[in-house]
Amino acid sequence: MEKVLELKNIVKRYGQVPVLKGVDFDLYAGEVHAIVGQNGAGKSTLMKILAGVITDYEGTEVLKGKPVRFRSAGEAQVHGIGMVHQELSVILKLSVAENLFIGTPGSKKTFVNWWEMENKARQLLKDFGLERINVKRPLGSYLLGIQQMIEIIRTIHSGAKIIIMDEPTSALSPPEVKRLFELIGRLKQAGTSIIFISHFLDDVLDIADRITVLRDGRKITTLENKDINKAELIRLMLGSSEGISENTEIELSASEKEPVLEIKDLSCRRLFRDVAFSVGKGEVVGLFGYMGAGHMELPRVLFGLEVPEKGRVILQGKEVKIKSPGHARSLGLAYAPESRKKALCLTKPIYANITLPFLATIGRFVNNRTRELEISRQLIERTALRPPKPLLNVGNLSGGNQQKVSVSRWLPTHPIVFILSEPTRGMDVGAKEEIINLVRDLKAQGMGIIVASSEPETIFALADRILVFSKGKIVHEFKQGKVNKELLFQYA
Repeated sequence: MEKVLELKNIVKRYGQVPVLKGVDFDLYAGEVHAIVGQNGAGKSTLMKILAGVITDYEGTEVLKGKPVRFRSAGEAQVHGIGMVHQELSVILKLSVAENLFIGTPGSKKTFVNWWEMENKARQLLKDFGLERINVKRPLGSYLLGIQQMIEIIRTIHSGAKIIIMDEPTSALSPPEVKRLFELIGRLKQAGTSIIFISHFLDDVLDIADRITVLRDGRKITTLENKDINKAELIRLMLGSSEGISENTEIELSASEKEPVLEIKDLSCRRLFRDVAFSVGKGEVVGLFGYMGAGHMELPRVLFGLEVPEKGRVILQGKEVKIKSPGHARSLGLAYAPESRKKALCLTKPIYANITLPFLATIGRFVNNRTRELEISRQLIERTALRPPKPLLNVGNLSGGNQQKVSVSRWLPTHPIVFILSEPTRGMDVGAKEEIINLVRDLKAQGMGIIVASSEPETIFALADRILVFSKGKIVHEFKQGKVNKELLFQYA
């Protein structure tokens, strides 16, 4: 087979921190080459270099035998490299035909021949076995799997001969995954090369010809699919299974606790379905999964940011229908989302961010800055926030201290249930330990706590019980006995 791409000794640093450490990678014509690894292994960074998104790096990129160095994503596209992101770039209000030709050569013409465009769209879909799709219908009227295929076909039509697929199956149903794999098979036959990035190892083993494992910014190995199985793949991703350290294994001994929150058969569109579990008083329930598994979307529903299709939420024995974040707050729920930038107003002082959830109780129509500062200083001292300056803008704080603000501002509301999404992501060891200790203190006070994370270490440090999500469903519960990363990954 012809080698169409080669990356040699790729090194990328952010400041003094290396995230890629001399990585090699190659790709053949008509091949599906999967890249796997834990969060932070370097998969996304490597693909951003290939796609021209990251331009500041060391190493060599060779495309069809010629050295290249892309200065932009547009330049990579001109050279036949396209990327289908997990967050699709289609426009749902536009028709299927319009989405197929947006951003392709000739799409900027002043006059659009709709008849010609729709006929071309029909032929294009027919070439990929999708002739049943109505090209005049808004793309948003089709399921996510069809939307994704339209984006893939558009990428091909733009001239891409190498397509990077980032978590392409994370939100798809089994029939949609089957249809996607059929499309990938057609692309292979046409000589198109696919780089397939996924946390779903079963999907990787179903579709890949070769698999490259990255760990801590290094390439560990590249193997033929026929020479590897899921258990061995997990071991390669994690490193040696011998001498597992404390942060990669725990022993659970969950006991029955008085439930403060019960969730029964909760479903929300395509995000998750038939989710059922309870949270006890003074208990931490960990929700683990990969991107798109549903564990990160559930907190948004519980806090009124998304509306469920069906199911029941019972809070302290009473069924509730959560209408909005304000309503959730009044019921005794608190939520610290995974994105600190979205949770906080970075251009406002610490005190203004801390008092926002309970500002109405201080006095809505009177300037109570003195009272706000007083409460803020108490919470700053309680959480050991540094620097302890309530007038300092939150944007000037470190990530760990921003997270302390995101958590501590809910404490005066005395929540019944506190929901935290990725509470320690992107923090150094010291900052993580401080957040973990803060959550443990809240647990000791009798608060019911949900921690949603894709980082096993965080789940292991906090959870009394662990629910593993995969493709929108709870697939396993750990509540007794030893649990390690391999077991989590096996189910996720």
